Amino acid sequence: MKIFKQLFFLGLVGIFVASCADEPLPFETFDQSQKGAFARKLEDDKGTFFFTDPDNSSFSFTVEFYDDNDGKNVASHDWYVWHRNNITGDVTDKALMVSMPASSFGTNAKSGLPTASYTFTMNDALAALGLTIDDVNGGDDLIFDGFVVKTDGSSFGPDNTGSSLQGNNGFDGIFRFQKPLLCVSALDGTYDFSSEVSGGTGNGTWDGNIGMVQTGKVRFEQVGDGVYNIYTIPGNDVEFLDISFGAYFAGWGYDPNDPNSQGSMPNTEVGAEGNIQIIDACNKLSYTGSSQWGETYAFNSVTVNGPVLILDWINSYGEGAITTITRTDGTDWPALK
Repeated sequence: MKIFKQLFFLGLVGIFVASCADEPLPFETFDQSQKGAFARKLEDDKGTFFFTDPDNSSFSFTVEFYDDNDGKNVASHDWYVWHRNNITGDVTDKALMVSMPASSFGTNAKSGLPTASYTFTMNDALAALGLTIDDVNGGDDLIFDGFVVKTDGSSFGPDNTGSSLQGNNGFDGIFRFQKPLLCVSALDGTYDFSSEVSGGTGNGTWDGNIGMVQTGKVRFEQVGDGVYNIYTIPGNDVEFLDISFGAYFAGWGYDPNDPNSQGSMPNTEVGAEGNIQIIDACNKLSYTGSSQWGETYAFNSVTVNGPVLILDWINSYGEGAITTITRTDGTDWPALK
């Protein structure tokens, strides 16, 4: 079974250890150490970027600020944008989208913490980068990085904040938005699947089951523009929300006919913390979100051969699989990559 033991410390930097009063310490105490800050999302961001409709593409979100003084030491919240060409792999330099000063913050009526709300349009992001729609491709990414700047001049963003804080859903910290330039997607359907366990976690159970195979049905459910929940039916008609494409049943030895196994699947249930999904951005597949254990997922390769789709995937814990998904409706997969 998977066991995760994680310690999260909101201050980001200090650990307090008592010692004799007169002896110097070989490390900083909590009072001496630098204190961090971060922005916490108050709701999921709303909006999508369409490569085919930039004039009507935008997204919005609201955050509140945490530091060791109830957010009062936050001077500004700065957002930068950069472009990644997913054909060539080239990336641009970051360009400033907005620097919102503390004087423009609101206040959360429930928590009393300072808040900020934003709407970023696709056209404004391209303009900030000196680009037009003719300079980008469907399936590229516009990536937004947020930095909380404190009154002492220190700045905290995705480049210098620990992964435990960025990846943990309990904090809901927002440091980066990745917005793919989407096209119309139509992957909905139920298909045959076969997942062969791969990767290497260092855990004897998973590693001992490398090469094991789970079969069944997989269902793609489009819940947003190009955004899919993945369900598997690995046993006798018991359906699981399951981003592992059935690999957890083979890799961890779960019973595919036991509905209670849902809590052991990586994303548990729709709307719960840790929901992770697949994005189809103009035929380029990627993952979005993280599991309830803070794991992120990536594709090593995506291969299409007519009605057969092969996904070679891995997560940040080392669990992986080679998943073969076969259409049975007489049609072929689009040219996914």
